[in-house]
Amino acid sequence: METLVAIALLAIAVIPLYAFQQTLANTAARLQTASELLDAQESALAVLQTIDPIAQPSGEMDLGEWRLSWQSRELASERPADGFLGNSIWGVGLYEIDATLERGDTRHEIRFRRTGWVQVRDPVRF
Repeated sequence: METLVAIALLAIAVIPLYAFQQTLANTAARLQTASELLDAQESALAVLQTIDPIAQPSGEMDLGEWRLSWQSRELASERPADGFLGNSIWGVGLYEIDATLERGDTRHEIRFRRTGWVQVRDPVRF
């Protein structure tokens, strides 16, 4: 009888510890998933910063296990970038880029703005 009571008390003490361990394991898995998504977002932003929204307004590419697709739209058309030093040979426009990262059932949207530029006139030779 004493052995049965001891086993019951041990079970009562171990069950909350097992539940706590399960909670820690679930939290670690969620943190791993969030970390992988953050890494993919940083990679996607690094790639999208190199893409010219005028020359490549849309596209797709693989980033490891993730699939990146983007679509840009013009917010402000290209205008000569004239400044206090005079006329510029560049036209500058503002673009909004909508990107999507996908891996299996996971999908994440990224939206940001960036400038695009195009040469609008020949440089003046001195």
